[in-house]
Amino acid sequence: MNRQEDNPPAGYQVHCLPSGVVFNISTGQKLLEVATQQGFRLLKGCRNGVCEYCQCTLLKGQLAYSDRYGVQHAQQGETFLFCTAYALSDLDVELQRVLAPGEFTVKTLACQIKSVELLGSSDVYRVELLAPAGQVLDYDAGQYLEVILPNGERNAFSIANRPDGRLIELHIQHLPDRDNSRMLLQSLQKDSTVQVELPKGSCVLADTGTDRAFFVAAGTGFTQMKALLEEAFEQGSTQQLYLYWGARRLQDLYMAELPQQWEKTYDNFHFVPVIGDLLPDQEWHGHVGMLHDAMIKDHGKFDDATVYASGSPTMVYSVTDTLIQYGLDEGCVFSDVFAYAPRK
Repeated sequence: MNRQEDNPPAGYQVHCLPSGVVFNISTGQKLLEVATQQGFRLLKGCRNGVCEYCQCTLLKGQLAYSDRYGVQHAQQGETFLFCTAYALSDLDVELQRVLAPGEFTVKTLACQIKSVELLGSSDVYRVELLAPAGQVLDYDAGQYLEVILPNGERNAFSIANRPDGRLIELHIQHLPDRDNSRMLLQSLQKDSTVQVELPKGSCVLADTGTDRAFFVAAGTGFTQMKALLEEAFEQGSTQQLYLYWGARRLQDLYMAELPQQWEKTYDNFHFVPVIGDLLPDQEWHGHVGMLHDAMIKDHGKFDDATVYASGSPTMVYSVTDTLIQYGLDEGCVFSDVFAYAPRK
């Protein structure tokens, strides 16, 4: 098959059964890439034909797909992997578990506790969980889960990694003065499994058409921004991406080496830490003070920007209210705070 055949003209429709989901195919892209770009979510564990979770059946139309023998043409009734296929006409395919944009199936899972690790000199623990064997996690980068303690109490935490098979990463700050925080840490350190409910939240990457995207975090709000940025990198975002991470003390930037490495890897990524409480004997040449003050000092105007914010409601509203005065469009601001702590 030549390259011209590999690149279908724009305008084909892919009709997925039994869900009834329909999406339009773009020129030169694989079905999975197009579906993902348009906000659809599929059962998958990889993107290159290894896991075989996205196996489906051609019911009607013409398509080509890649396998270890090269490019093949599927016949009606033949199975193929959705992630390796190109449309050559309108298609009807049988594909299990495809969800439309904004559609989520919330599940309660008993996850294995893989590791609990204190990060540097901070009071933040990185907790790694594994979903049950054979269970592919279905969520969008930026969403959160609830940990359900043995006494039934629930604690909400952003998921720190973009979807990656069975793995869930959480960043949990230990607050020894709070009973539920002590109970949670004790449970994670002594038990082998923990119950979680996911996915929840709607602060996910949005196609706003702006030139710049600001990921604004205070403290462990970095957790959500980490997942969103990893997804932006995976999607090959061409926006200028800025992480403004505010912390009360230097040691509270508990994973600063990661965004520092991103700066070396991605030309369009910029890391700006902001310290709120600098001790007199600490050497620091960066921003000190409020997050929005640092952003205004660096950029001035925000009329071509998208903002994702994670932290306390006070911080999120302070940042967004201020930046709107400097040109930020209210429709380009995203935070879970708007749902769980709406203004009266």
